[in-house]
Amino acid sequence: MEDKEESEPTIQDDKLTGPLFLSVVGSSFGAFQYGYMSYLITNPIVVKMQFMIPQNAEIEKDPVRFKFLLLLPIFVPLGGLFGVLLWGYLADRYGRKSAILISNGISFFSSAILCLDRIIHRFEFSFFARFFVGIATGTFTYSFSLYILEISSLNLRGALVNTLLLFITWGYLLVQILTNPQIWGNEENYSLLMGVIAIFAIINSIFLVRSPESPRFLYLQRNDEEKAREVLKKLRGEEDVEEEMEELRQEHLAESSQKNMTVSKLFRFRSLRLHVIVVVVLIVGSRFMQTNAVIIFAKQNYRTLKLSDKTMKLLPLVGSVVIQLMLLTTICTIDSLGRRFLLLSGFLICIISSIGIVFILQKERPALAVLGIILIFIFFVGYITGPASIIPVIIGELFLQSSRASAYAIAGFVSWTIHFFSALLFLLTK
Repeated sequence: MEDKEESEPTIQDDKLTGPLFLSVVGSSFGAFQYGYMSYLITNPIVVKMQFMIPQNAEIEKDPVRFKFLLLLPIFVPLGGLFGVLLWGYLADRYGRKSAILISNGISFFSSAILCLDRIIHRFEFSFFARFFVGIATGTFTYSFSLYILEISSLNLRGALVNTLLLFITWGYLLVQILTNPQIWGNEENYSLLMGVIAIFAIINSIFLVRSPESPRFLYLQRNDEEKAREVLKKLRGEEDVEEEMEELRQEHLAESSQKNMTVSKLFRFRSLRLHVIVVVVLIVGSRFMQTNAVIIFAKQNYRTLKLSDKTMKLLPLVGSVVIQLMLLTTICTIDSLGRRFLLLSGFLICIISSIGIVFILQKERPALAVLGIILIFIFFVGYITGPASIIPVIIGELFLQSSRASAYAIAGFVSWTIHFFSALLFLLTK
């Protein structure tokens, strides 16, 4: 990694040009789509709708087939495992932008399949629909982070990658709004909820078709120096890009032993083994923070405080506002404070607030419940400013070009594996 550090560009004054801005906007719509799709398909209201499909409702009378139907929630993370590995192959084979466009095609068809689920009325088809949408979601896990990281200049990289996370949370927020029973959160509007996925896929594709391919991919993996230079001129808005071209040449020499890297090769590559371990540890640490468990604890605190239904519905919205503000803060500071400081401080905040939550959980007192809610907000502040924001950037910066997509694929695979076993464990304990 010393070679990589030496090859970092010294450009400090790059600006957000029009072409770069449009590429970020296109990717942001994709991130919005990913947030919407990943939260929608695991939303309890939507899962309940699938259970209430006429054919599935009849299966409740058959105990054996009903047990199979209870496995419905695990098919999304199972599909995600396949999807993230598929994306890793596509990103290296066809390019970062092309892989996203292919993912949009998969997303569009997954939307159609989910809509057909209301017509076909077969529980086997429900399994297939959730598995297929899991593949679509898996292909989006880190695709936009990789693309933005490779087209951005060094001094904008962290901020632009974190902009994607902001749009992902907006996708979550849209699901919370649309799944309200007074809007589309009912059986009659199930197809409308799923159809929104296809609309986002089309919008994202329209923006990305006009966006350039990653110049790093063009030069270092396609060996097309002239095309890479043209793209850099377009993205940077200037004719003199020789400093970045020189940085690419140095990286080309540094990674001569890492060409044609795959996920399996990356595991066996001795000089990168420590980097892979770091990625796995970061993902496992992030996933085992169990934000869902914290949300369940929050609901318990609401009951202890005997809050009205109106107030209980308002608090998550307040939490969303806090998260948005912290994301904006991270976007503004990530490239000045550095990755390490934000990551470690985020983990530390989560650890301290988690310990406080555990002690409060032992006693149901109104005063402690208020403190519990405050600690929950602090926990999410730490999670957003630390692991959630920084890990996607760190993964991309730990690896050179040829191994970067495989590293992201490993990170996504570990994340989806934990998601799969968490869902399976939840079913076994029910």
